[in-house]
Order: sequence, then C-alpha cells, then structure tokens
Amino acid sequence: MCVIMHIMKRSAIIPLKRSLFVILCLLLCLSCMSTQTADDPVPSAGQATETVSAPTETIGKVVHETNSEAPKTALPEPETSEPNGTPTEIPTPEPTPTVPPVSDEQLDEGYLDAWFDDSVLIGDSLVAGLDMYVTKERSSGSLCLGNMNIFGVSALTLKRTLAGERKETAGQVMFYSRYTTVSDVVEQTHAKRLFLQLGVNDLKWYSAEELIDVYDEIISIVKADHPDLRIYVHSLMPMFKDYAVSVLPDYETYKTASKKLRTLCEQKGYTYLELADLICDEDGYLKYEYSASDCTVHLNSRGKVIWVRLLRSCARDEYYAGIWSPEEAANNG
Repeated sequence: MCVIMHIMKRSAIIPLKRSLFVILCLLLCLSCMSTQTADDPVPSAGQATETVSAPTETIGKVVHETNSEAPKTALPEPETSEPNGTPTEIPTPEPTPTVPPVSDEQLDEGYLDAWFDDSVLIGDSLVAGLDMYVTKERSSGSLCLGNMNIFGVSALTLKRTLAGERKETAGQVMFYSRYTTVSDVVEQTHAKRLFLQLGVNDLKWYSAEELIDVYDEIISIVKADHPDLRIYVHSLMPMFKDYAVSVLPDYETYKTASKKLRTLCEQKGYTYLELADLICDEDGYLKYEYSASDCTVHLNSRGKVIWVRLLRSCARDEYYAGIWSPEEAANNG
C-alpha cells in the first residue's frame, strides 16, 4: 500500500485519472486481504461447534453437571436363544391331576367310607352315643364310616385317660370286654388314624391352660409309641345353655379352652375338627335343635348326622389331595 501511495505522489497523472487509479489500488488491496484470510475458514451457520464441558460441581452428595444428559449404560439384551442360535424351548408344565368331584349326596351315601377302615375314634359318652347311631345305620345296610372302630366310655375324662397312659392306673378305654390304654387300642386295631373327642368333662376341674397341657401330654405319649399315627382332634363339645349355667357358670373357660385346643393342633400338626361351630348358636351354646332330650351336651340324631358328615369331609379332603382313593382301598382290600 505504501508503494502505491509513493507512486501516486510522484506521478504526473491528472486529478481525474489519479482518482480512478486510487480506487483501482484499493480494490487490489482488498482482494489481497481476502486471499490471505481464506486459509482460516469460518464455520457456517449449520455447522456445530466444539464445546468444552464445564467442570463438575459437587454440593454435599448431590452432583450437578452443566450437561444434564448423563451417559446411558446399555442394558444387556435378554437371551432368547442358545449359543448355537436355536431358540430356547420353554417346557410346558404338566397339568395338575384332578379327581372327579364328590357331591354331598355321594358323601352321605358312603362313597368314601372305606377311608375309615384303618381308623379309630376314642372319647367319652358323646362318642358312645355316636357309636350307637353308627351301629344302627350299619345294621340297615348303610356304609356309615366304613369299618371304623369306635370306643366311647361314659364320663371319661382327660385326667383318667392320662393316668392310664402314664401306667399310673389301669387303662380307661373300654376295648370290647376290657379296659386298656389309648396307645394299646391303636396297636390292637392297627389304626393309621386316631380321632379323639375328649375334654368337656374336665372343664369343671381344670383351667383352660391345664386342660390343654393334659391333652397335649396324652397325644405325645401315644405318638411316641406310634410315630406314624395321624391325629384328628374334635373341638370341645358345646353345652346347652341351661346346663352350662348350672355346671360351668363361667362359660368363658369353655371358649378359652376351645381356642387353645385349636392352637395346639395347629402348632403340633394335628387335624382340628370344628364340630362346635356347626351345632352352636352365636353365644357358643348348643342349639336346641341338635340337643338330645337331656339338654346337656349330648346330640340327637340330627346332630349326629352333622357329626358324621364332618368326619366324612376328612376323607373327601384327602381324596381331593390325591392322598387316597376308593379304588386303592378296594385293591388293598
């Protein structure tokens, strides 16, 4: 540029021509400057620029970053095929075996009564009454409870029963023509299942806790002699209200003992048969419609029908569970 200005001062060009020459020189200079800056390209409007990440600030345990989008970790894809590329075959579960349902009518007709052939029921006068009912039904051709052995002793108590099991006294269970122990009856009948209906005669002498302790000890002694024996315990029989007032003024003892007996069975793995709820009123007393004429704790025929159906329901439960079937019983017989 300095060279051009020097030429202009020394030349003898007329003013007009000098002006044109100046303009031409300026254009030439601009062209040179444009050529010099072409080596440093300026990013276009559509071209992204490189950004520098800001340093991370840490406040306590919370991390704040300028770039809010955190890097994402790719999750592994679930395996849908074996290493060789063949699809994994999902096994089809086998269907749960089912058995034909047994209606209440079939149950009452004795369809499952062969289940009781290797069972024994032991108890007090309530059981003695049931024994008379079952014997009558069998004499008329019914299959009532199959060949179940039933032994009921009038006024039998847990206390007397325990004394016999402990060998402190003679056995208290009438086994045909002689008295013996519960354990001996199980041995003589080759029973696989033991049903017990005891306790209501002890409420006048025992507290609820003492009654349950005695019941537990009796069963423990029998189980020690017969480890594979299955135990079924009836609920305590409810009393007719007028009778309860005279012999057990505090009826809460009965209710407490009943709850504790259920708990004992749950803890020890015994089957608890809730007969009381089927024949008592809302206050826990025996309903008049199921009471025998003495209006105490004994049942009439209607009550015994309910009792037999409750027992038969045990057979139906095992039948539905696939543990036992009438066909197997027939083959074994």
